[in-house]
Amino acid sequence: MKKLSISLIAFLALNFNLKAEEITQNNPSISQGESLFSSKIDKTNPVNSFTKDNFGNNQELQNASNHPQLYNENASLQEYGGQIEETQLELMKNAIRNQNLNALQKTFFHKKYQGTENTKSLDFQNDKTQKIRTRFAMATTLIFESDIKSYILGDSTGFKIEEIPDLPNAIAVKPLLIGIDTSLTIFTKDNKLHTFYLFSTDYKNSKNPDLVVYIKDEESKQASKEKKAQFDKDYLIIKEGIAEMKVKKADIYRGYKQKAKKEHAHLLAEEIFDDKQFTYFKYDKSKMPQIPSIFVVIDKQDSPVETRIIGDYIIAETKANQFSIVLGNSYICVERIEPKTQKVKKVQNAHIKKYDNANPSININDNLKPKRKEL
Repeated sequence: MKKLSISLIAFLALNFNLKAEEITQNNPSISQGESLFSSKIDKTNPVNSFTKDNFGNNQELQNASNHPQLYNENASLQEYGGQIEETQLELMKNAIRNQNLNALQKTFFHKKYQGTENTKSLDFQNDKTQKIRTRFAMATTLIFESDIKSYILGDSTGFKIEEIPDLPNAIAVKPLLIGIDTSLTIFTKDNKLHTFYLFSTDYKNSKNPDLVVYIKDEESKQASKEKKAQFDKDYLIIKEGIAEMKVKKADIYRGYKQKAKKEHAHLLAEEIFDDKQFTYFKYDKSKMPQIPSIFVVIDKQDSPVETRIIGDYIIAETKANQFSIVLGNSYICVERIEPKTQKVKKVQNAHIKKYDNANPSININDNLKPKRKEL
């Protein structure tokens, strides 16, 4: 009897599932469950009178009034749902984007516009907050006399800070919303503190935005010049694009000798030196479009070596007594001349006596002693 009851319950459950599946297939629009985001807020409830619905069918773009093309694009495409293919959907999006938006800022086309209105110079003053006018869809670049150490942005949602590669004394500020403001604090490596008040506008604004802002500081400028002069005095900079090598001038040794046949003289390097770690071979790229290969001579055999090319220099990542430079059938030999060290003998605690040649018994040093006065 118990087994019969269990079988009957299982049969009824299976029949119920089949019925539900059949109903779902015949009516695909039926929801399989309640959606939290598709439900609308009951505005009749006083508790929800101040609640904004940002989900489901009630979602709107925050800047729809300023950029109606974005809102219209999404609204028009939602009507088609899944009825069109992905390629057709992309074509429709491009067609909407190619429409004339009529969102140009008129101040840029004024007959008196000279092009310098968007560049500003500010003199640094201690404890002063500088005001910066930014614009939505544009970037404002701040350039300082000294490198930037760190910064603090008040609102990282409404504004975005971007660091500029190979330019450590500048940053870019981009507003992400319209009609908002925030603070920006920047610490520079000259121990200066810069404070800014940022606010964002749009294309309807009648005033020009600040696109480039120079923060002038004569004290920091002079310090940077002195630091650069000292750096150039101490280091040789080899640079090309983003690649850069700093060679300490005190470590440079130029004692290298090149040997070549007359027909291979074109392969002679303009300059060869090492810095106790790498060996540098200088060739003018304009005169030699093909780059020669560098080999280290070990037991009278040429061995390949890791090299890099920066500017007019071929840098062998080693130091050796002999190199071979090869290009096609041409080659030259390079030999490092070891510096001669002179041994200096030091005499410690030595007592040197000098005697008069005429009278060896007289010590000349005695004449240098002060004489006592006789009473």
